[in-house]
Amino acid sequence: MKKYCIVIEIDPEHADEYIAIHKNPWLEMLQAIRDAGFTNEVIFYHNNQSIIFIECEDYEASNAALRATEICKKWDSTVNPWFAKDGIIAPKIFDLNQQLDGVLLPD
Repeated sequence: MKKYCIVIEIDPEHADEYIAIHKNPWLEMLQAIRDAGFTNEVIFYHNNQSIIFIECEDYEASNAALRATEICKKWDSTVNPWFAKDGIIAPKIFDLNQQLDGVLLPD
């Protein structure tokens, strides 16, 4: 399973809304995330940064499948206006288990 970290800067004026919708997400959106192939997703929030950890086999394929759903289109139209900047996939620079095995593998 591959791991990804996405960082999105949130407009401070919308921080409370962004946090609230993630603390009480739509059940249909949760199911769409799982159905698209994401096996885990955890979000942390710090200094107007949404830090999203995702696990899946193929990020591009899973993300495309998720974005094609009607519920995700509705979700995106709700939350995307709260973004101050586009998200980025942060490069992995450390993985304890891989490095104990002697190699850092790209995800």
